[in-house]
Amino acid sequence: MNAQDTPEYVIGVEDVNYYPLFHFSASGVKHPSFARDILTAFFEDKQYRYRFVPLPIRRFDKWFIDHNIDFKFPDNQRWRADGGKTLNLTYSEPVLTLMAGTYVLKQNANIKKSQINSLMTIRDFYPTLWLEPIAQGQVTLHEEASPVSIIRHLLMSNVQATNIDSNVIRHQLKEMNKQGEIVLAENIFHEQYTFHLSTINHPEIINEFNAFIKRERSLIERLKKKYEIKEEWD
Repeated sequence: MNAQDTPEYVIGVEDVNYYPLFHFSASGVKHPSFARDILTAFFEDKQYRYRFVPLPIRRFDKWFIDHNIDFKFPDNQRWRADGGKTLNLTYSEPVLTLMAGTYVLKQNANIKKSQINSLMTIRDFYPTLWLEPIAQGQVTLHEEASPVSIIRHLLMSNVQATNIDSNVIRHQLKEMNKQGEIVLAENIFHEQYTFHLSTINHPEIINEFNAFIKRERSLIERLKKKYEIKEEWD
């Protein structure tokens, strides 16, 4: 069987700059990121044909149906409006363990959840920890297309808080020479969450991926160092 006869696996990824965790663009430009590097390493190690397909974040939980993809990364059951019950998804073991939290200006580090009335996130991201106060009208949700816009709005006090990842925040603050200006609101509930590779039709490849990330912990550590990614709850 030659290369053209082997299947090409389609990996659905989010069309957004969420560097250093992931950065994919429908324009076709290849941007470096942790996600691209770890998935490329796996699929090339197995000598599988593959391609990344950047997709709009809207209808994230319908990608498998709408776009006929083979895999999705990153994925997590917490981001599914239906809890993943309508699709027979297989998730990999965690690739990264991160923190779902609320981030504010450093002078507001001790703020309480009841004092927050505005939150900004990436357009169409799923604000897991804020669904109830948003639905009840206690918090106004604002959306932007990029992390840099969110950070600028927060630094200018146009909004009180954001829920984007701390690694993304640190990177953007470093680029602006504003390190430490945005911090975790420790008094507001925060919890760990994890990145997974998911599939419907290829659970056997998920098993191979699990073996790969277990075997290649040193590679993951090198990529974390390369992209200055801090895993929470170590």
